[in-house]
Amino acid sequence: MPQAPGARKPRRLGLWIPLGITGILAAAWSAGWFLAAREVERRLDVGVRTLASGGIAVEWSGKRLSGYPFRLNLDMTDLRVDAGSWAVRVPQFEAQAFLHAPRSWLAAAPEGLTVFRPEGGGLEVRGRRLLSSLVLPEAGPMRLSAEGLDLSFSPTPGARPFALVSAGRLEFHLRPGPGDRAAVFLRLEEGAPTSGRLFADLGSGGGVSAAVDARIDHISALRGGTPARALAAWGAAGGQLDLNEAGMTAGQTRVSLGTTGLRAAADGRLEGRVTITAARAPTLLATLARHGVLSPTEAAGGIAAALLLAKDRGDDVRLDLDLSGGDVRIAR
Repeated sequence: MPQAPGARKPRRLGLWIPLGITGILAAAWSAGWFLAAREVERRLDVGVRTLASGGIAVEWSGKRLSGYPFRLNLDMTDLRVDAGSWAVRVPQFEAQAFLHAPRSWLAAAPEGLTVFRPEGGGLEVRGRRLLSSLVLPEAGPMRLSAEGLDLSFSPTPGARPFALVSAGRLEFHLRPGPGDRAAVFLRLEEGAPTSGRLFADLGSGGGVSAAVDARIDHISALRGGTPARALAAWGAAGGQLDLNEAGMTAGQTRVSLGTTGLRAAADGRLEGRVTITAARAPTLLATLARHGVLSPTEAAGGIAAALLLAKDRGDDVRLDLDLSGGDVRIAR
């Protein structure tokens, strides 16, 4: 009788093919991550050199890129940004982007930051949350958002007090639009004024809130390193600012502002006409004069006008202010 053939040895090709494909994909993903990390390093160096050419120095004592395999994490220690008159120091800076969206970044300052003002000195800012987001498109201006919750403001030793002691919420948004225009939104909620400062006197110690909704054209010209240079370049390009909404409440004092065509002079100072509508206008003007915002002569004229207008219009009075050369004058 013929002998039956033995069982065939099982083929393992079907097992090795998926493993091989997985290994190739993992190697390609790893190579993509390292290339993306290298591109982040390159763009960071280019950005630092670009800012340095405009008079802004950026330095740090430590830097680390991590997040493999799905994220790009950039951690910096003792980050310092110095624009001459203004400077910011962040003890611990953390930024993160997903590998599939390397132009969209989230950043945080878990240990707060310190702002160095040109005249007031250092100001430490701490909060339950200090976050920002940045989107860098292929072309056009960036999209920027920043938010702080449960903030506290503490001057460093020897520095001047800040206008606020704390704030429940502070947020800022910059949104580019068509035609080289952009929208700017700023909101302050639950601000606690510093005793003896302007906001405390305006509101008799009451809470402070504010909101600004503005439109800016020629936004791409708003560059040049320091804020004064950026504003001067923007003004030279014909840039203008329109206020859709701008108002502040301090205690029982309410102020709203409106303007069209506010521009910047060659020295970077804003100039143009601003319309102010205020409750308790005489008290407001007298307080502004006491804190040096208005001269005593201008304040006296404004108080007289406010008292006359208030007879027909109640407590809310509308006045026009002219901004020119760093001075604020009541228009006649």
